[in-house]
This record gives sequence, structure tokens and C-alpha cells, in this order.
Amino acid sequence: MARSSAQVLDEEPRPAPQRDWFAMSMLVFVLVATVSLLGLDIYETLGLDRQANEISRRTGPVVTRPPEQGDQVRPYLERGRPVAPGRTAAPGEQGPTISEAAPMTFTRDGERLVGEGTITLGTTDAFDRALAQLPEDVKPGSLELKLHSPGGVVPEAVALARRIREEGISTRVEADGYCASSCPILFAAGVKRTANKDGWIGVHRVYVDGGLFGNLDDGVGEAQRIAAEVQDLMVNFGVDPMVWTHAMRTPKESLYFFTPAELRDLKLATKVE
Repeated sequence: MARSSAQVLDEEPRPAPQRDWFAMSMLVFVLVATVSLLGLDIYETLGLDRQANEISRRTGPVVTRPPEQGDQVRPYLERGRPVAPGRTAAPGEQGPTISEAAPMTFTRDGERLVGEGTITLGTTDAFDRALAQLPEDVKPGSLELKLHSPGGVVPEAVALARRIREEGISTRVEADGYCASSCPILFAAGVKRTANKDGWIGVHRVYVDGGLFGNLDDGVGEAQRIAAEVQDLMVNFGVDPMVWTHAMRTPKESLYFFTPAELRDLKLATKVE
């Protein structure tokens, strides 16, 4: 006898076969394992420079070994400055007033301009505004630019360096001052260039995002063009081109720090205090 649809609906549903439950469990297990392994792979890939990146996120001084001849490569600290054990700025010297990661600003401190922060698009305009605000009796050529910067956009650094030299301004890096990546381009522009022996002046290779130029080859080509421009600029400033050779040999995750003797020998500094 045929059963009505009501009778069918009133019946208890039968449990799914055991094999269906097992298959579903195995599928979930495989998915979880795959995601976990993928996450681990990404974590390990990103973690190749994990220690350096963690340090880079700090905004305060980071203890690290000072450079010695033959031992001069250190992690690139984009948002922090390295400080050798026991070293502090000279008495009375004003330390950094802003985060190194903030865009560079220019403030006046007596006969000095203080340039602190990251070189970004528009930094040259900020520099020109600072010069325009000088009293009439203060000439740019009488000023010294004190630098503290983790670097930044290289073409902007080149443009600003040209302006520094045009105005006849001198440059300085103080004790525990940090002038890294593209910042030494600004330092090299000074008519007189004073570095404290306990300052940190370091370089690494120019790099660009290949995606901005269509493909990797175009990105590499642009990096090489910029590097050649910087090297020519260094020569015009009276600096030994070996300075930028050291940059080209150093990975972007690291910095090659110059010893006081190298600063003098390569004419990057005209005076080392």
C-alpha cells in the first residue's frame, strides 16, 4: 500500500551513512592542513628579515655594534636609529624631535636648519619654504643643515641635494645622528660636511617597485639610471665615487656604515669630529 506524503514527512530522518561523515571530516582536515601550511610558508617567507623588520618598527634608539673596518654591514632601521653601547649625544645637543618615519621637516636652531624625518615627495618644497621664512639678515650660505633621516625617495633626495649645493649650505651629522639610505646624498651636497665620529652614515643599493614601470626589466633599468645619476652627483660634489659603489654592493635590507676613517678618505665628510 502506498504511503502518503504526510506519512513520509512524519518519519524520523535516517542518519547519514558513516562513510559520508568520515569523508566530510577528512575534507575539513585537508583544508585546515592546507591553509596552515600555506600560512606557515608565507610566515617563513616574510620572516626572513623578521628581526630587522621588528627593529624597524621601533621609534627609539636601537643598540647595535658600531662599524669597524671589514665589519660594517648592519640591518636597515627605517624607523629607528642605531646607538652604540654607552654612547649619547654631546651635552647640550638637541636630539631628534619627531619620529624618523614622519615626513622630513625643517626647523631653525640658531645658525642651523634641522632636517629630521623621511625624505618624501614634497620635501624639497618644504626646504624652500623654510629658506623663505629666514630673516632678511640670515643668508642661506651661512647656514648648516643638521640631518637625521632614514632616507626615502631617491629622486627627491637628488633634487634636494642640488638645492642644498646651489644655496651654499653646509651639512652635519651629530653624535648618534642617523643618516641612511638616500640621506647621505643630502649630506654629500654640503659645501662643508661635518660628521661626528659617533654618527651613523650608511648606504645601500637603489631599488624601485618594478610594478610602477610595467615590468621587472623596466624597474631594474630605472634603478640603474637613478644609481648612475647619484654617482655622477657625488663626483660633482667632490666625493669619491667609491661611496656609491659600496651602496650598490649592499642589499636594500641592510646598510653599509662608513667608519670615521672612510668618511675622510672617501671625502664624504670634509671634517670628522
